[in-house]
Amino acid sequence: MILKKIELTNFRNYGRLDIEVGPSVNVIYGNNAQGKTNIIEAISVGSSVISHRTSKDKEMIKFGENEYIINLYCHDEVYGSDVELQAGYYTEKSVFNNRKTPGRQLFHDGMEISKISRYMGVCNTVIFAPEDLNIVKGQPASRRKYLNLLICKVSPSYYDILGKTRRIIDQKNACLKSFKGRFDKSRENELDYWDFSLADLSSELIMERFRYCELISRRAAAHHSVISDGKENLKIEYSTITGSEAVIRGILDGDGIFDQFIAGTLPEAILAQIKTSLSDYILNKLRSERFNDIERGIYGNGVHRDDIDISLNGLSMRQYSSQGQQRSAALALKLAELEIIRDKTKSSPILLLDDVFSELDEGRRVSLLSGISTAQIFITCTDRSFVENELSSIVTSNVDTRFFRVESGTVFPE
Repeated sequence: MILKKIELTNFRNYGRLDIEVGPSVNVIYGNNAQGKTNIIEAISVGSSVISHRTSKDKEMIKFGENEYIINLYCHDEVYGSDVELQAGYYTEKSVFNNRKTPGRQLFHDGMEISKISRYMGVCNTVIFAPEDLNIVKGQPASRRKYLNLLICKVSPSYYDILGKTRRIIDQKNACLKSFKGRFDKSRENELDYWDFSLADLSSELIMERFRYCELISRRAAAHHSVISDGKENLKIEYSTITGSEAVIRGILDGDGIFDQFIAGTLPEAILAQIKTSLSDYILNKLRSERFNDIERGIYGNGVHRDDIDISLNGLSMRQYSSQGQQRSAALALKLAELEIIRDKTKSSPILLLDDVFSELDEGRRVSLLSGISTAQIFITCTDRSFVENELSSIVTSNVDTRFFRVESGTVFPE
C-alpha cells in the first residue's frame, strides 16, 4: 500500500492540513514541538485506529474544537486500485455528529465501517518511535499491545476475539465481586457460564499468540544477529496460563507438525483438536482456581495477564540489558513486525520512523533502512542535512526522497 495524500481536520495542532506525499522516502523535519510527530501519529491512527502516544481520542482533538478527522488517500499496488480511508472522533457537540453521543466513525471508500476489525489491515503501517523501548523494558501491557496489534493487522478477526474476551472478563469480574469474598453454591452456575465462554475464547487467543511469538522470535533473532554482528542471541518466549504451552506442544511435537502450525498451514481438523484440548485444560484450570478468585473478587490468572519474555544470551533484558541493547532489541522486534506483515499480506506496510535516527548509532540506522527499499517510509527529525547525508549512503540514487519542513503547525513541501 502506498499513501498518496493526507488530509487532517482539527487533529492535534492542525486545524487543516492537506499534503501530497511521495511513494518512497518522505522526510518531515523541523524544530521540536512544531507538529512533526502529529503527522506520523495521524497516519498511524488513520490506518490502524490506534495511537502510539495515547489511548484517549479526545486528546487528539485540536484545542477548542469538537472533532478530529483523518483522511488517507492510498494506492493498492496488489490490486491496482485507489483506496480512501477516513477515521474520525466526534464529541457530542460536533456539528458532524448525527448521533449526539461521543464516538468514533470509520469509512472505507465512502462506506461507513461499523466494526474496527473490518477497517484494520486495509492499509498497514509499522511505527518505530522512542516509546517502543517500553516493549523491552516496560510493563507487560506494552508487550501485549505490540503483539495484539501485529496479529490484528494480519488477522483482523483476532480483534473481535480480543474484544469478546475483554467483555467476558469484565462480566466475570462483576460476578466475582458480587460474591463478596464468600462462595455461594447456589450461584456456581453463573461462574460456570462465564468460564465456559472464557475457556473457549482464551484457547483461540493463546494459539494465535503462541504462533506469532514463535514467528517474531525467529525473525527478530535473525535481525538482531546482524545488528550485534553475531555476538548476541535474542530470544522471544510467550508467557501465558501455566501449562497451556505444554498442551499445544504435546499435540504438535507428537505428530511432528510444529512448523506447519507456526506457518499457519495446518488442516482445520488438527487446529480444532488443539483448540478443544486447550479449552478443556483452561476450563479445568479456571475451576481449580475458583475459590481464590472469589476471595480476591477478581479473575487473576488469565490471558489478560499474558507477557512476552525477551532475553539476550539467556538473561532477561528487563533486568540485565543496557539501553543500547534494549534499542537493538526494539529495532529487531519492529523489523520482525514489518517482515511478518509483508509476508502474510503480500504487501509492504508503510514504515513510520518517529525521531529515531538521533536515538540510533550508525550500525543500527543501516540495519533499519537496509532491506526495506520496497516500503514507503516517513521519517521525522530535527536536522534535514543529517538525515539527508544518512540516506545518501544507504538508499539508492533512484529513490524519490521528498522533504517537508514543519513550522508552527504549517507544512512546507520542498
